[in-house]
Amino acid sequence: MRFPHARFTIFAAFLAVPVVACGGSSSQTTSSATPLTPAQIQARYSAAASHYNQTATQIALTENSSCDAASATVALGACQTALSAQRQLTIAYDSALRAIPFSGSAATAAAHLLGDDAAIEKLLEQAATAPAITVITTLQQQVIALLAMAAADATALRQAIGLPAPA
Repeated sequence: MRFPHARFTIFAAFLAVPVVACGGSSSQTTSSATPLTPAQIQARYSAAASHYNQTATQIALTENSSCDAASATVALGACQTALSAQRQLTIAYDSALRAIPFSGSAATAAAHLLGDDAAIEKLLEQAATAPAITVITTLQQQVIALLAMAAADATALRQAIGLPAPA
């Protein structure tokens, strides 16, 4: 499944956008906690996005070869595994985003991105358990449309926290 996602220049093209968190503290923020500086928010977001993009690029290679009905290497099992991995990666990225205390327009953009990702996660779950490549292909078209929306939301989030748009 080719995923041209800006947030993720994800899935090949979309895989370059930000999205999945990794490492780092996941402690809860309380009202008495010291707020993060803009640089700290940028660093946390960048780490999450970088991890997502690197891993998503690897997953996309498998998806592109095993989920494409026209590919000589099409393989339902490998495709399902890659789609499941993409779903888990998106869930991890979303968890990282939720751990960042965004405010103002950044909080709004993050909420939109998380909403798009929730819809993507559901479709990826369906695709990862689909009985045939033809079913996966249909679901992929829906995912691709949502990835475009998520990419726009990720770009808005990056702008709101003072980061440049993804390259």
